[in-house]
Amino acid sequence: MNTTPSKRERDEILKWLNRNRQMLLDLYKNQYIAYNTNGIIAHSENLREVLALANAAKQPFLIYLVPRRTASIEIYQFASVPLLVMIGNQTIA
Repeated sequence: MNTTPSKRERDEILKWLNRNRQMLLDLYKNQYIAYNTNGIIAHSENLREVLALANAAKQPFLIYLVPRRTASIEIYQFASVPLLVMIGNQTIA
């Protein structure tokens, strides 16, 4: 079976990711997940392991590396002051 999702399937799979992003951050930080519209097929910090398990499931899937943390970025620039970038609580000039 072809495990490469069609464009329509990819769109639906990405919608699942967006709906479940907070749960993924809570449970799977710093792990690769193989997932589709039905949910998570496999997860591990080892990408090869995730690929092997996901391919064995014989379902279309995408891979996502869940970040360790999220941060917001704010960019400020004033006419007479150099550009400042805020990442989390850090200022980078």
